[in-house]
Amino acid sequence: LTFEKGTSFWVRREEGGLRSVPEETEREMYGLAMDRLPEAGLIQYEISNFAREGYACRHNEVYWSGDEYYGHGPGGARYLDGRRATNHRSVTTWLSRMERGESPLMDEERLEPEGRGRELLFLGLRRVAGVERADFKRRTGFGLDELVGETIRKHVTRGLMEDTGSGIRLTREGRFLADSVIEDYLA
Repeated sequence: LTFEKGTSFWVRREEGGLRSVPEETEREMYGLAMDRLPEAGLIQYEISNFAREGYACRHNEVYWSGDEYYGHGPGGARYLDGRRATNHRSVTTWLSRMERGESPLMDEERLEPEGRGRELLFLGLRRVAGVERADFKRRTGFGLDELVGETIRKHVTRGLMEDTGSGIRLTREGRFLADSVIEDYLA
């Protein structure tokens, strides 16, 4: 569990009402989930998600596959035509801007090709299926080995990733350390 600043969990932890689980306990619990949930018919399809066959969260799959999405209203986020944008979170600000015919956007960013490639990679590595080389090349113009070959080899050697030839994915051990492995691809 991650304690996000500004949430009630954050406040409760700061006040002493909640505390973090020791890392070893967290690892043990995650391992048990990976072992036992499949016995109950739940398939792991993403680092932190399990579902019955055909019931994976389509909403999350859009994000992890790097597809376009559009969110409306206050705080709505979107990714369209290589641009990521977020609306103002304040209902008052969002409404007043809309009433004046102004853009409700709080921020907007255009992703450069290499940045987009690295983003698709880190999003795809959250999925148990990983990243397919041909799809990555088609969508980014980059080959995986061209963009991050040395990093792939490092993590394969450490047993944190598997290279199937047609793609790459985290191993079971790699899923335990997913944040630090994925962070390597953003550098």
